[in-house]
Amino acid sequence: MIGLINISHSDPLSMTFSQEEIVRKSAADNYVYLKKGKTEIGMISLVTYLKNKDTLNIVKTMNIHTRANSISAILVSRFNHIKNNIKVNVTSLTKTSEFYMKLVLEKIGISYEINESEYSDCENLLENADYALVIGDDAIRAYSGYANILMDVGLEFSKLYGLEPVYAVSATRSDIEISETRIKDLNRHIKDSRNYISECVEKNYLKFHVKRELMEEYYRVMDYSFTDSVMKTIEFVESLMD
Repeated sequence: MIGLINISHSDPLSMTFSQEEIVRKSAADNYVYLKKGKTEIGMISLVTYLKNKDTLNIVKTMNIHTRANSISAILVSRFNHIKNNIKVNVTSLTKTSEFYMKLVLEKIGISYEINESEYSDCENLLENADYALVIGDDAIRAYSGYANILMDVGLEFSKLYGLEPVYAVSATRSDIEISETRIKDLNRHIKDSRNYISECVEKNYLKFHVKRELMEEYYRVMDYSFTDSVMKTIEFVESLMD
């Protein structure tokens, strides 16, 4: 059993598997399922993997990264610009996007205070803060116009550090060995996922009430392949966390 993330970025990938082969949960729940032995491989937050790398092994196959702009990791506000000394509400569902946002804000000289929220949607995150980090499907919904989108966190991280933002990786428990044959099979699923992108664009632009062009761009910049660029970003984040 494989744990995939229950966000639209993984829709094309999930469609290459039978329902008996996968379970779709949040990245946090995928980690729990992995630790409890309910899944063999789980797609989890990069930061979660690095915090638990003593008991987990990375599987060099399916991951969530973007070539530059992420679209689904954004800083929003009711203001139309970023001030200094800001308070940012973030959902508890994100650790990696928050990590990238902190790097970006520090790099451009913005002081900040982070407040973890039980909410993930734009409206509730901005209830008691002027700024919010919104991720995943809630970020896509934000493009329909509820708040001002001030920053694509993935794009700014890429521009400032010259790296492709990696959000989630496939991992397994350290007592499990994943064969090269298994990895090759998973890589075929990555290749096959491209056949479902058009279908996902049509379904999700209607679902989120956004322009079709936005969803086309979303899937155009999204990549599941484990490349040298992915490894470079992982090593960079790991060096900062050690």
